[in-house]
This record gives sequence, structure tokens and C-alpha cells, in this order.
Amino acid sequence: MKIFFVSNPGSKIVVRRGGIYIVKRNKNGVEKVVVPPDVDSIIVASSKIGISSKAIRLAASRGIDIVFLDFRGYPIARVYPTIINKTVVTRIAQYNLFQKDYGVELAKEFAYLKIVNQAELLRYLAKSLRREDVREAAYQVDSVATELRLAEDTKISIDEIRQLEARAARIYWQTIASILPPELGFSGRDQEAKDIFNMALNYGYGILYNTCEKSLLIAGLDPYLGVLHTTKSGKPSLTLDFVEMFRSIAVDKPLIINVKRTKLETSGDRLDYESRKIVAKIVLDNLSHAHMYNKIGRRVHLSEIIMREAWELALSIREGKKYKGFRAVL
Repeated sequence: MKIFFVSNPGSKIVVRRGGIYIVKRNKNGVEKVVVPPDVDSIIVASSKIGISSKAIRLAASRGIDIVFLDFRGYPIARVYPTIINKTVVTRIAQYNLFQKDYGVELAKEFAYLKIVNQAELLRYLAKSLRREDVREAAYQVDSVATELRLAEDTKISIDEIRQLEARAARIYWQTIASILPPELGFSGRDQEAKDIFNMALNYGYGILYNTCEKSLLIAGLDPYLGVLHTTKSGKPSLTLDFVEMFRSIAVDKPLIINVKRTKLETSGDRLDYESRKIVAKIVLDNLSHAHMYNKIGRRVHLSEIIMREAWELALSIREGKKYKGFRAVL
């Protein structure tokens, strides 16, 4: 999927000589950049960018989406052409395939990668802490992943996938609890718990949800139609599915590493303002940190990996091919 980003304030998207151009004044005069006619989407990343109705019409005639982002980088509006383009094809395929065996196969992949990435983090922690019990827990979590991987797509149900996911999670979070300082009061993962680490996880996951949903929307997917999480009105099920691959690496790892050197406080039943800023900085810094990405054989920012995976998921759905997601290397 070819994306053209426009982010410089003061730019204008206009039509010149039958093409779409980005025009901006600078100290040397007027700079013009042509938008290639074969792009799939134009991303408008500033409220101080102007666009003419003529440019919108020409983009639509070429099957080009125009996506408007807010100051956080979250899509707030999208102009779809009336003709069928890649975004429309992607969503039609998503609606059709998710009700079939493809949906079970995809749910299995999301859950499998969640589990193997949890095991990878435990191996990393076992090595850095020199804890044999943590290494053994990593082996147990990996064994659950292997059990899931060996299950036949046509014979395993979504409920059975969730049961294996839950079994791995129990081992994983019990092990994390044994690593964290006892004074934190963390005994396991619970969204409703009032201990400081569970609150930090909730806040960190919120940032990750936003990053993943933004990437899915830009890739042309419907974040509300998922496979592993139950589809309900107002619930971004695909976002919750997609985020599973990244939780342990994007949020758990940096919070576990930093919680001993950071003082977090609560205000009532939530993190106080300063603690929220601290957690946000920890998670956002990690998203901007380079991680090994085996699919291209080099290190790239984790936020870029998430965007690449969203594009790859959209392509796999359009073509009805098996999706192979993100496997972390620590």
C-alpha cells in the first residue's frame, strides 16, 4: 500500500496541470512536489494544511483515500472515493473472511504470537536477572505456544484458543509478580486492581491501543471487526486482537525495567498526573526505540513495525493469504 504523507504546516494540496501537487512557500520562493498518481492514500497530518475541492475530486477519481490526522496522529476523518479502491476491497474481504475458517486461523496466529513474545520476554528477564525459575517459566509458556501451533486450524475453536492463551498468561503473570518488588503489591494481571503496577499497565496499554488502532485505520482495516475478541457495538475488537502481539514488548518490558527506579503515585483510584506522564514517556520512548525486525533483517522503531504489520495484515486479508505476524527478538 503506497502512502503519501503531508505534514508541513502551511502546505496546500492543489491541482496543477492535471496532477495533484503539494505547494509550500519558503525563503526561496514556492516549492512544488507532485503526488504520484499510483498512491493509495494521502495522509494529511496537520490542521494547518489546506486542500482544494478540485484536489479532492481528482484524488477520488484516481481511487485515492484522503486521511486527516489530529495532533496525536489519530485518524479523525477519511474521504473515500465512490469507486472501489484498496481500502474498500480490504474491508469487503475482512467482512467476508472473518466469518470463515480464515478468522479462526488469524485468531490462532494472534494468540500464538502473544504467547511466544511473552516467553521471549521471560527468557530476556531470566538472562538479565540470572533466574533459573524464570527461565523454566519461559519454557512452560513456550510449551503452551507449541501446543497451540500444532492444533489444526479446522479443528480448534476460538474458545479453545482463548483457554490456551489464558493458561500461558497465568504462568507469565505469576512469574512477573515474582520479579517485581513486593511493596508494589502486584499478585497478577487484573484490569480492575488498585495496585500501582496494574494501573501503570492499564495506562501503557491505552497508549499502545491508540498506536495500533491508528495503524489499522491507515491500512484501511475496520478496527471494530475482530476474530479473537468478541465483536460488540463500540468495541474495537480487531484493535484488541492486533495489540496482543505487542503488549509484552511495547509495554510490559519497559515498565518492568523502569518500575524499580521510578516512583509512581496514585490519586484516588488512578495514577496521579505526574505518574501518568512518567508512564507515557516510558512507553512512548520504547515505541520510538529501534527493535530487531526479522522480516526486513534490521532494527527499526517499534512504532514503524506496528505500522508495517498493519499494512501486511491488510494485504494478507485482501489476497486471502495466511498472515504471519510479529515475532520479537530480544
